[in-house]
Amino acid sequence: MTNSDKNRPQSEAIIPTNIPLTKTNRNSKDTPWQNRRGTIFALGFSFFLALIVIFALPKLIPETKKIKVVTENQISETRSIKESPFIDAQLIKARRKSQDSLNNFLTIQEFLEKRNVNKWGKDAFKNALKIGAKGDSLYRQRNFNEALFFYKKATLKLNELKSRIPLELTINLKIAEDAFLLGDSKIASEYYRLALSIEPSSIEAQQGLARTAVLDEVLILLKKSDGLFEEGNYGQARNLLMRVKKLDPLNKVADDRYNQISLLITNRNFKQVMGAGYQALENKNFRMAIEEFQVALNIKPGNEAASKGLLQAQSLFLQKTIADDLASAISYEKKENWNKALEAYERILSKSSSLNEAQLGQIRAKNRLKMSNDIDKILSSPLRLSTPQIYNEAKKLLANAQKITPVGTKHLDKTNQLKEELESSQISLIVRFRSNKFTNVSLLKSGSLGSFNEKKISLKPGNYIATGTREGYRDVRVEFRVALKELPLNIEVACKERI
Repeated sequence: MTNSDKNRPQSEAIIPTNIPLTKTNRNSKDTPWQNRRGTIFALGFSFFLALIVIFALPKLIPETKKIKVVTENQISETRSIKESPFIDAQLIKARRKSQDSLNNFLTIQEFLEKRNVNKWGKDAFKNALKIGAKGDSLYRQRNFNEALFFYKKATLKLNELKSRIPLELTINLKIAEDAFLLGDSKIASEYYRLALSIEPSSIEAQQGLARTAVLDEVLILLKKSDGLFEEGNYGQARNLLMRVKKLDPLNKVADDRYNQISLLITNRNFKQVMGAGYQALENKNFRMAIEEFQVALNIKPGNEAASKGLLQAQSLFLQKTIADDLASAISYEKKENWNKALEAYERILSKSSSLNEAQLGQIRAKNRLKMSNDIDKILSSPLRLSTPQIYNEAKKLLANAQKITPVGTKHLDKTNQLKEELESSQISLIVRFRSNKFTNVSLLKSGSLGSFNEKKISLKPGNYIATGTREGYRDVRVEFRVALKELPLNIEVACKERI
């Protein structure tokens, strides 16, 4: 029983309840939930538990001692009370300086470790770390000023190592290069790799390491090339050097030997080609000589001897071709092939426009070709001579043709044929016309012949047209040719078809 129970009276007045004492058959579903027995029982039990928690539980739990929490700020405040503010400020300042110095030390340490300092400055680097460790020990003892001293000393040692990087790089590159020149690929590779660990961006170290990887193969090829060169096999020796240049483009030895052998090959080939050119000149094979001297100029562009040889060969070749064309032109003239003769003279003038003989030959060939063509044109159609204009032109052509000397066989034959055709064109030939007495007959170029049954008329050789007309009948037209070879000639002109 709690203290609150002692204050209560021993008896309490009984309060009447409104719960019915008699049980009815009323359905519990019809009773409101507030009035149900379960609800009332639950509420009572909850109230009882609440009383226990509030009044009984605190007395059952034993009292614990309160722990006083002391913060860092309180400690600082307590210490600050004992120490002077000036000293405290100095300690804080010294701690910050030592921390800054330590950060600088760590930055340089990381830089050197990336540059593989243990491979080229191991002892000095360890010594610097030991000095830095002393600073750490003093820092933990709150001796910040002394810690700062050792941090600065350790940083100075690291900076000395850092300043050695260019020199260390140069030394290792030189050792690697010397080993490379001696053909020691193992040592060269080792020191090029060390140089790259010091300075990864070193182009010289990168190239050197790449060249070292093929050094053994390069040395073998160079030795074989030297042997072939001594045997006089320049071509194969140069081919091996070309392989070396592909493996190691920076190999100066291969470059020098390649250039040396190439020059020897060039001089040898040039000498051979020049000899062949002069031999061709002696044999008067000027075309081949030109080709040989052109090859020589391809081998040695601008070479004076090759240029002179080419000019000489071209000049002699030109003279020969002109002489050949001139001989051909003269030969064609003798054969009275004026077309071919003209072509030959024109070829000559295209090579040497000032050659007088070719100029005269061109004029002569043109005139003779034109005359020959004009005569052929008349002889191919002699009836055209019935036209007065053509007849007169043919007479002039004959007169000019008869003046030509010397007279060739072909020209004389054509001239005689033209003369005969001109004479024949003036001979009148008898032509017999027949009609039906009702047709009016006309002859173009001559006029009306009238109506008749039969009529004879004298006509010169040529082409003619006769027409016939008759009232109530269809007109007729008759074309005919008068020629000595076609006599006797009978022409019928009569209108017979009614309209």
